[in-house]
Amino acid sequence: MQMCPYCDKVYDESEYSKCPYCSGELEIEPKEEKFKTCPNCGSPMYWDGYWVCSNCDEEIHTSEDDNDGIIEHQY
Repeated sequence: MQMCPYCDKVYDESEYSKCPYCSGELEIEPKEEKFKTCPNCGSPMYWDGYWVCSNCDEEIHTSEDDNDGIIEHQY
């Protein structure tokens, strides 16, 4: 395994002569993540079995479906 110095993605150098992510040979699958806005401070909250604020540690004990939207990340 080798890490690309440009994009920091790990790939198998025995299968690829250059980074398959930078060359476009492999596409990065986007990951969807639900978010909620903290009513206490307005920062984003993340789901950890319940909603937790990334700033003030406010907790909301509702379901994951009680969200304000979905963020799409490229990993």
